[in-house]
Amino acid sequence: MKRWLIGLVLAGLIGGGAAQAGSYLGFRLLDFDGIFVRWGGSNAPAVVTYGFVESPVAFNDARNCRAMVPLDALLKRSGIDRAALEREAAAAFRMWEQVANIRFEPATPGTKPNILIGAQRDPIAFAFADVAYFKGEGTFRPIERSLICFNPVKRWKVGFDGNLAVYDLRYTLTHEIGHAIGLDHPGPHGQIMSVHYQEEFRTLQEGDVSGVVRIYGPRRPDRQAASFGK
Repeated sequence: MKRWLIGLVLAGLIGGGAAQAGSYLGFRLLDFDGIFVRWGGSNAPAVVTYGFVESPVAFNDARNCRAMVPLDALLKRSGIDRAALEREAAAAFRMWEQVANIRFEPATPGTKPNILIGAQRDPIAFAFADVAYFKGEGTFRPIERSLICFNPVKRWKVGFDGNLAVYDLRYTLTHEIGHAIGLDHPGPHGQIMSVHYQEEFRTLQEGDVSGVVRIYGPRRPDRQAASFGK
């Protein structure tokens, strides 16, 4: 089926999108003219794979992450090693799976990750995400692929130090993963998924949890998982 890639605004800047009734609860679902998106079906927990760009790649129908390159230059510029990147990414994905009926795992070498993370070839702003979903029927459409891209000429850090001009890698990853699994910005402040970068918390807030549970349901460790994209 044909993909439809939709761009999302980055963590830290005001984005567009119509208001939803749920936003007063601290969350907002991605809403593409009445179409919502999610990974997998509604019965079994989705297992979503993720991986990092290893060589230049292009997605001509993407809006924000159209051309991506490996994160090597970003890591070198910011003094972050690859092991730290992988730890921060794993921690960011783990936050979402600890509260909702969704699981994440690194993609097997040689397979296409469901969520691909890389650096922008043409740097702009801080970070973006794109979401591709399958055409079909129903209010919720299955996501086909998501992209997350970082500006490699910006400086990044691990942890908070009060400098809001340098973004924490885990915080930003967690925010962009939220977009990649179906969440939008609920407002300017107060949640990981809020529009503005803030260093008041580094974990999911009540609205973030309510939003991901609205899409995937609460965590059900006793349910058998359904794997996608392998």
